[in-house]
Order: sequence, then structure tokens, then C-alpha cells
Amino acid sequence: MKAKFLLLLLLCSAFIQAQKIRWDYVNVRREVAPSLFLKESPLNVALICTTFDSGLSSDPTMRYQVFENAILYNDFIYNNFGLPEIVAVLEYKFAPATLHLVKQDLKYKVVVVSHLYANLILIDRSKGFFDEQEVRLGDIDLVHPTANIKGFNSNLGFLDYPNNLNTTLVIDDLTEFEANQYKNKTNPSLPRSGEEKSVNEIQLFKLKMKVGSILRGKFLPTARYQQRSFNYLKEDKDFKSDNFDKALQLIKSGVDPVNESKVREAISIWQTEADAITNLDDKKTKKYYIALQENILQGYNVIRDFQNTDELASKLKSIDSNNEIANALISNKKNAALPQPPQKEIVFAPVPARFDRSDVKRFLDKKSGKINAIVRLQPDKYEGKLGDMNTYKAASEVFRKSQVNSTSFNAILSLFLQIAEYERTGVNYDQVKEVKEVLKSYNAFCLQLAKERKAFDATYDFKNQAASYMEKLRLHLLSLHKKEEFTVFDDALSTAITATIAHTKPENQQIARDIIDLNTAVTLKANATADPVKNQVIIDRLIDNVTAFFAKKVPNQQYEVFFEFDNAAKLLKQNKSISAVELGNFSSILCVLYFYL
Repeated sequence: MKAKFLLLLLLCSAFIQAQKIRWDYVNVRREVAPSLFLKESPLNVALICTTFDSGLSSDPTMRYQVFENAILYNDFIYNNFGLPEIVAVLEYKFAPATLHLVKQDLKYKVVVVSHLYANLILIDRSKGFFDEQEVRLGDIDLVHPTANIKGFNSNLGFLDYPNNLNTTLVIDDLTEFEANQYKNKTNPSLPRSGEEKSVNEIQLFKLKMKVGSILRGKFLPTARYQQRSFNYLKEDKDFKSDNFDKALQLIKSGVDPVNESKVREAISIWQTEADAITNLDDKKTKKYYIALQENILQGYNVIRDFQNTDELASKLKSIDSNNEIANALISNKKNAALPQPPQKEIVFAPVPARFDRSDVKRFLDKKSGKINAIVRLQPDKYEGKLGDMNTYKAASEVFRKSQVNSTSFNAILSLFLQIAEYERTGVNYDQVKEVKEVLKSYNAFCLQLAKERKAFDATYDFKNQAASYMEKLRLHLLSLHKKEEFTVFDDALSTAITATIAHTKPENQQIARDIIDLNTAVTLKANATADPVKNQVIIDRLIDNVTAFFAKKVPNQQYEVFFEFDNAAKLLKQNKSISAVELGNFSSILCVLYFYL
């Protein structure tokens, strides 16, 4: 009886010691090649959002923000709204939101789900259109719906669960009568407009957030994690191996990302340990041997080297016929041998014609070495005719000193006519109310000039005398007005400029004046009506002032206006001559900057 007890104790001890071998998962990171072609990080991209779908733009009561230059919050994206390498266009598509009334016991739950989606179109600025992909969020579980209208972080640059599903509003604990109130009165199968708008607005935002990860998959290597199990030795004074532990540490430090030399060193250590075992009759020794062989096989699996694994797996199965690691390795080897899908062939084509009717066309037309167009903002009460007033006043001084019919005289007269035309057409229509009486004579004179030009144009023979149009127009106007009549508004304009600038914050008033003075200096430069050396000094100083101000006020200058001002500033500091179109573009840039004051 005593002998049987001792034998049982020895067996239990061996079993307990053998159980000191455990296993755990190790995350192995593998690099996945981009689906299109490899580019450097950060990606030089501009994302432009637009739509041609009337469901998103025709109803003025909904007012979705679907036309914008969108900023991506990914560290592998450089938002370049100047001259990017790639223009990504997110074209929103409309699908009606759905309404679901879910009965739960004696109560009802209202579920409103957005189904907006988009197409992502990729355009190489120099080569053309080359890729298009549909962008959707995942389907929601209507049996157990999860609200995801709040709680996502726009700065993450990606969407986690459940925010990666269609935007869903859930209102629960309602009576049947209360639930029915959420139905659209015109079409009871649809939700009310208020709930529809709330989910659609967030859906639009989430669709933008998906773009970053999509671009990464197309142009950058991405990491894909796979779990591989490795055996380890639980701490035990009677059963330990420093070499085993050393090899395991090499694995843990060599799989994220995969470091082949470390993994091979670990395999070599385990193989040396296994080769030293010659007697598998002892259960503990056998289990340790199996653990070593399994780790060796997993090491080869990690580095995708299957040259010797068949022999190792067969040897392992000979002593452990149902060994899961050996069986899994055979499957992994087959999968590794499968042919990889061919990389997509890149074919460049003209940009789809529908974008000719959108701001995408303007953006794609931008050129290096030019002051490019920017979306023109209608002046508000703080800007009004400020730029025109300042330019007219400065031009008046040059005009007084100019000889009739001299180059500068004719250029300034043309400039006066241009400002007058703005008055007639209402392009720069607004003025702060305090100055309207002060500028009554100035405004009337501008309108009179514009009307006289219109009357002249109505009878002019453009077909046969187009080349001499400006000359004859000037002669006609000078027959109606004395030179002095053009330059009697200095005091009124000075008062109006000061009163208009006073509408900005006190700390912004000097930079407001710098902005309009810069516009004036560049205008006089473009019209060749100022001392070129002195005027260039003024332009350089004012550019430096404006640059420094906005660098402090808006440190993260990711909006298009800052890219275009920086581009224009470099060209102007190089003393580049600019065309009339570029002058108009620069005035628009300064107008947008003024809105930040």
C-alpha cells in the first residue's frame, strides 16, 4: 500500500511539474504593401468635398456642409491646399435616412439611421484621374441598435466601433403614440427632417474621417497583426531553462515588426536545447521537448521560412499525433504559397467632365509661379469697399502728379474706371453705415463714371475699333470731366477708411491697415504707377507684417488662403510682374485674410 502511494505521488509530481509549461499569444506585425503604389509619408494631399446630388443641395432648410476643403487629422497626411501631388475628391451621394420603430415589451424605441455615402476620386495634378472607390460606413444591427451620434473623436483620424457604422440616433422608452411622432408627416416611412438632418450631418463628417485610412492603404505600407502562440516556462525552482527564456525574449522583441535575425537566433537556441534531449520516456522531458519543437515551428512560421518545416512537423506529429501547432503550420504553408493578387494597373485619364462645374476645376487649374485664384468672399460690413477706397486715395496722389496722357495718368484713369464699375455692379457693394453720408459725393461720382462708360460702350464700334477702345474712352471721359474732379475725395476717403477699420478689434486695426496698404501697393505695382524701388520696399515690409501677424494668430495654417498668400508673397518678394488676373486673385486672398480679424 505504501509503495502504491509513493508511485502515485511521483506521477502527480511529474504531472504538476509538466504543467509549468504554458502558452500565450504574441502579436506579429507584417507589412502590407499599398494597393496602388508606394509614396513617401506624409502623403501630400488635398481633400475637396463636393456633391452633384440634389438630395444634399436642393433643400435650403437642410443646409448641409458639402462643399469644402477638408482637413484630415492623420500624422501620415500633409494637408496641402496649395499645389498638392494628389487631389482627393470626396463626392457625397444621397440616400434617404430610414426610420425604425422597435417594440420592446410595452415600450417603443425609435431608431433613425443615415445612409449617406460617397465616392472617393483620386487625381494626380499633372497626370489626371487614376482611381475611384466607394466609401460607406457599416450596417447597424437593428435588432440591438447602438447609438453612435456622439462620443467619437475627430482628432483620432479614424473611426472605431461603433462609430464606423452608419450614424444612428436611438430614442427609447417611448409609448406608441410618442414613437409615431417621429414619422415624417408627408411620408410616414421616413423620419422627421430634424432627426434626419442630425444623423446626416454626422454621417458626412464620418465619411471624411474615413478618407485618411483609405489613402494610407493605397499609398503607404500598413501593418497587419497576426497572433502566434508560443510556449513559455512558468516560474519553478525545479524546472527552468535560462536558454529557453532568452530565446523567448528574442521572439517578443523581434516580432513587432518582424526582425528575422532575432527570430533565427531564438530558433537556433531552442534547436540546441531540443538536440540535447535524447530520452523522451520522461513525461516532463517529453512535454518540454514538444514545447521546444512547437516554438521552433512557430518561429519559422513568423519569418515565413517553410523550407525545413515539413520534416520538423512530421517529427513532432510522430510523438504527438494531434499536435495543433504542426497541423496549423501545414495550413499556413499552403496559404503562403497561394499567388498574391496582382497589383492594380494604374491608368491615367482626363478628370471627369462633371467636375468642370465645381470648385475642383478651379483648384486643379492652379499653377506654379502664378498667384492663383481662391474662392472670392463677398465683403461684409467690416470690409466693404475698404480696399477700393484705400487704392483710390493712393492713386489720386499719383494721378495729380501725372501729366495728361502719360503712362501713369492713363493707367490710373483705367483704375478709377475699374473701381467705378465695382460700384455700379455691386461687386463690392457694402459700406459701414457711418461712412455713407461722408462718401455720398464719392459714391455718386463713381456711379456717374460707370454710367458714362456704359453709355459709351452702347454705341462704340468694337468690331472695327477694338484696339483703340481704351484710348477713345479716356478721351471721352476727359471731355466730360476735368482732371481735378477725380481727386477731390481724399478727406472723405481718409475718414471712411478710419471709420471702417474701427469695426475691427483694437489689437487688429494696425494689421487691417497693413492688409489694405499691401493691396494698394501691389495694385500700383501691377499698373506701373509707382516708384518701383520704393514700392518694392513697402511691399516687402507689409508682407513681413502680415506673415508675422497670422503666424501668431493662426499657428496651424492649413487653410487654402494661407497656402496661397505664402505663394503670392514669395512671388511678390521676387519682384515678379503680375497680370491683371493675378492682381484680382491677390485682392481676393487679402479679402479672405481680412475675415480672420
